[in-house]
Amino acid sequence: MELKIISPQEGGFVKEIQWNNEELKAAIAEKMRDYTGLVFTEDTIKDAKKDRATLNKLKTAFEDERKRIKRQCMAPYDQFEAQVKELTALIDEPIRLIDAQIKEVEEQKKTQKRRDIEELFGSIGFQLFVTLDKIWDEKWLNATVPISRIEEQMKSRMYQIGEDVAVIQKLPEFGFEAMDVYKNTLDLNKAIQEGQRLAEIQKRKEAYEEEQRRKAEEERRRRLEKENIRPVPVAPEEHKAADPETLCLDFRVWGTREQLLALRNYMKDNHLKFGKVE
Repeated sequence: MELKIISPQEGGFVKEIQWNNEELKAAIAEKMRDYTGLVFTEDTIKDAKKDRATLNKLKTAFEDERKRIKRQCMAPYDQFEAQVKELTALIDEPIRLIDAQIKEVEEQKKTQKRRDIEELFGSIGFQLFVTLDKIWDEKWLNATVPISRIEEQMKSRMYQIGEDVAVIQKLPEFGFEAMDVYKNTLDLNKAIQEGQRLAEIQKRKEAYEEEQRRKAEEERRRRLEKENIRPVPVAPEEHKAADPETLCLDFRVWGTREQLLALRNYMKDNHLKFGKVE
């Protein structure tokens, strides 16, 4: 079965379309020189429009002839192209049928190989949180990749996962959260980054809480100092009633707000002079 061109034979195609090209080119070039440097005025604008129409008509005549010759030259080719497409359409049908059968056979082989890979995965002994879809490589289904190579890659991946787990377990903090990320992604970098992110949040939280405690303690100190260590004026008659042998004792007291208020009231009730220790 061979395509044979009966007519035209090699060399039988039109090599050249012969026409009075040079004659026309010389005549038109000579005519066009008449327009070189030509200036039209308002009085001669009608002549300009007439000349433009004449030139457009001449140009259209050449274009129409070019298209006519092209159609004549292309006619046999267009017929030949249609005939060839008709033949290739006949060939395409069995090609499609064969392709469908080849694809079906290849899909059956891939399905069987996937089963073999699943069985192999179950025999390797991966960590409990590892599933086949997490380590799956689509290239494993290629016919050029043997089961023995897939087994090597699986074992290598299992050992790597074990090393990653050991690294995560050594994290100083947030190892549980990092491990949770790793179990979902099998990505050591993401797991470590999550641990570091949580540790940074914890540090900021502790710093914030410490600052709040410091501010609260400072405020409490100022409030107690204002409420409990403020000098209380003593009435003249109360001072005169005091023991002539009055003693002075400086001391510091710790207690709750209620206790300190009660102490102050006690000293007031007993006419004890007290004030802030400088």
